[in-house]
Amino acid sequence: MSVSEFYGLCVLISGLLLLTVLVYRGTSIFVAGPLSAFAILVLSGADPVVGMNEKYMSGFADYLRQFYLIFIFGAAFGKLMEHSGAAISLAELVVTRLGSNWACLSVVMSCAIMTYGGVSLFVVGFSVYPLAVRIFRAADLPHRFIPAAIAFGSVTFTMTSAGSPEIQNLIPIRYLVSETGDSLTDPRAGWPASLIVSGLMFLCGQWYLERAIRREKRQGKGFVPSESTVNDQSSHFAGAPSINREETASRPGGWMSLVPLALTLLALNVFPALHDRFPEDPAVAIFIGMISAVVCFRRYLISVTAPLAEGFVNGLLAIGATCSVVGFGSALKGLPAFTMVVDWVTHLPIDHLTAAALAVAIISGIAGSASGGQGLALPIIKPIFVDGLGVAPRALHRVVAIASGSLDSLPTNGYIVMLIRHICGETHARSYGPIFVTTVLIPAVGTMLAIVLFRLFPAWGYM
Repeated sequence: MSVSEFYGLCVLISGLLLLTVLVYRGTSIFVAGPLSAFAILVLSGADPVVGMNEKYMSGFADYLRQFYLIFIFGAAFGKLMEHSGAAISLAELVVTRLGSNWACLSVVMSCAIMTYGGVSLFVVGFSVYPLAVRIFRAADLPHRFIPAAIAFGSVTFTMTSAGSPEIQNLIPIRYLVSETGDSLTDPRAGWPASLIVSGLMFLCGQWYLERAIRREKRQGKGFVPSESTVNDQSSHFAGAPSINREETASRPGGWMSLVPLALTLLALNVFPALHDRFPEDPAVAIFIGMISAVVCFRRYLISVTAPLAEGFVNGLLAIGATCSVVGFGSALKGLPAFTMVVDWVTHLPIDHLTAAALAVAIISGIAGSASGGQGLALPIIKPIFVDGLGVAPRALHRVVAIASGSLDSLPTNGYIVMLIRHICGETHARSYGPIFVTTVLIPAVGTMLAIVLFRLFPAWGYM
């Protein structure tokens, strides 16, 4: 390695560390992304004006163009579920059926049902947490495990599974395309392997949580409320959903609340398979879920336009944050150091799927975002692994989706910070340990299992 190559590599690593530190210290990714990219371009000797105006903004705008509708429809769908009380009713249905004897499982399953139905993570967190507090208190279980139960049910086996309408399962569809622009994959990609991996991830994660909770119970540790649970407050965030029993009549029942989620899943996975005239477009499926929520919950909404407007704004902010990460990577793609790192990672003497998974996991960890990591990595690895090495696109889709949901859940992840500090009123010191096991280690093992399954059963990579 020459001196110039070594210097360029040091600049690149320092820029990535700067991005990580800024995000960790709470700096908005809208500031941290372009600032870190600008610093790397200047110190690398590249033209920062060209890098920011052309490359950064090209990556930013291209990602916005491809995924804008998916983000805003998904966010609006979540807000309709929240404003109507449907999200709380659905969570309450699961909690009531399972009861305090299965407190942790009921929290996990409530989150899993909603996220697999397309409800946004933040709506799930705010809706499930108040019920989790009540059932954990009734069972006298340690409060510090509530964030882990919510995170495990939200961002692991449902978020990246085949058939899920979550963005992490939909991004590969837009990047894994043929020369004519036809998609080489769909939301159901690699479903046999996904079914096994998600099932084992659920069993292992639930076993770990139950075991860890029982161990603390044997040590005499029970429910100790955090600041946000005093006086039965659902959250110290203003405007968080409440769960007063007196309000039950003013919101839809639990079974009715399932209808929009079921229609979303049908529109995404079943309708295109049954009728070739139904568009294979995730945005259409999520739009159908949103409209069905308006129809089903109209009588429970004070206003239809208010949650739609709020959802569209939230969706724009969410996709803007992800675009900032994608733009950061796009600005650096032409640098010699970046090319050298990509060449090294993609030509490691390991299995092709393993190399792709490693690249996506590392980039997602740096970005603190599974969707951002995919947006950065897929344009790079698709020409190498699919076009050059002949890796099955559907297998790559599933492995990339699962891998992106591992290192993204490090302590700096925005959702993890929000969940621990603001929704649950906990601290990283008390509650991040079980989150790390359930949302980082277990998805990492799930990624390796998926790779093994695709190697043992190659035909699954085409299903």
